[in-house]
Amino acid sequence: MFKTISSIGIILVAVAMILFGHGLQSALVPLRAQIEGFGTLAIGISISSYFGGFVVGCLVGPFLILRGGHIRAYAAMVSLASAVALLHPLLINEVAWSVFRFITGFCIAAFYVVIESWLNERATNENRGFIMSTYIVIALAATMAGQLATAFTTVEGFTLFIVASIVVSVAVIPITMTTATQPAPITLVRFRPKQLYDTSPAAFVSALLIGVSAGTTWMLAPVFATGRGFDTSFAAIFSAIMIGGGAVAQWPIGRASDKFDRRLVIVFLGIGSAIFCTLLGLIEGDSRWSFLALVFMVGVFTHSTYAIAVAHAFDHSEPDTYVETSSGLLLAFGIGSTIGPLVASYLMAQTGPGALFLSVAVVQVVMVGYLIWRVWANKAAKHKNREDFDLASTAPVIAMTYDEAVDLNTDLLIPDGIAEANEFEEAQTAVQYNDFGYSMDETAEADQSVEFQSETRI
Repeated sequence: MFKTISSIGIILVAVAMILFGHGLQSALVPLRAQIEGFGTLAIGISISSYFGGFVVGCLVGPFLILRGGHIRAYAAMVSLASAVALLHPLLINEVAWSVFRFITGFCIAAFYVVIESWLNERATNENRGFIMSTYIVIALAATMAGQLATAFTTVEGFTLFIVASIVVSVAVIPITMTTATQPAPITLVRFRPKQLYDTSPAAFVSALLIGVSAGTTWMLAPVFATGRGFDTSFAAIFSAIMIGGGAVAQWPIGRASDKFDRRLVIVFLGIGSAIFCTLLGLIEGDSRWSFLALVFMVGVFTHSTYAIAVAHAFDHSEPDTYVETSSGLLLAFGIGSTIGPLVASYLMAQTGPGALFLSVAVVQVVMVGYLIWRVWANKAAKHKNREDFDLASTAPVIAMTYDEAVDLNTDLLIPDGIAEANEFEEAQTAVQYNDFGYSMDETAEADQSVEFQSETRI
């Protein structure tokens, strides 16, 4: 175990640094926006912008890696994220902050693609679950620690933005100075929502609606807390406790879902989420422990559901489509997370902070109703066709995992710079993968055994 962890220790250190800074900003930006006089709707737009950037980053990130290699792509994205963190206090403007958050979401998505492909290549069939589960635990712990950091100092001024920028900047060092071999070129997958829906309608719709719920509560929870009259320190703790509830519940609920129809497990979680969200949206007073207890339960029931939806999709998918399935569900989750904060922030601006959790309760009821209909219309997957729950492949921090190098002969989404076979053949050049990615060697002879694709196919 120690040898396994030590082999990826540098990568995990980088993960902890990046996500500490990311968690800090996720709590800091909405709290600071309130102090600067941004309206609730403007805050919601900036949050939606983050998730919009995340979705774009999931789609574009692999191409950045193919263009410059893992290390260069990682360094570029981390440096950009660090710079953007410092821009917030320099340019205090609602539109500017929405742009900054979009860029941050893009960078974080690209970071996930780089790190997860690297970890997956280092893993073997025997230790892959352990490695990826360790990564998930560190990612969630670092995110929570970053959120809690805002509780120990004022959110005004430059200090916390500088801290976030420093931590993210330093995270470049472990990866850029590593002597380890970079991963092979990544496999690019297609996003085919219709096929994904046809394969598992329950998983697709659940991922979308869970994104609406989880993305909304995660980012707007600090705004809710301050709207209820609490200070910014408590608001940071409030948000972190909710994420902690989801982290604690994921594995035991996942294992329990192996014994039952996973759709019924999601129904159970949805009902629990709707109940506790309603209670939290209606509760009044200044009892901090009551608020913390309720938001912890919201985390348990709301932020643990995505993993079950992915596991359900795997039950109905072939093993060679798992990467495409998990990537597609993540994008559905991201799209839902883009929509949710816009709607919730508008309702909060119109009716008060309680609308945040009340609107999420409505979304959960809709999800429960749809799943009950699916359970009635279709029987559960036979036990022999089901996969055991695996946190390492179902947690929402997993963007995409890659099991093999890109194959230029497969029906994949290939960038124009690689796919134009006629240009390569006319120049009699060869595509090589070096320390920095693909490069053109004008002196090399073309490998006649390689048949390049003549066009990009989706």
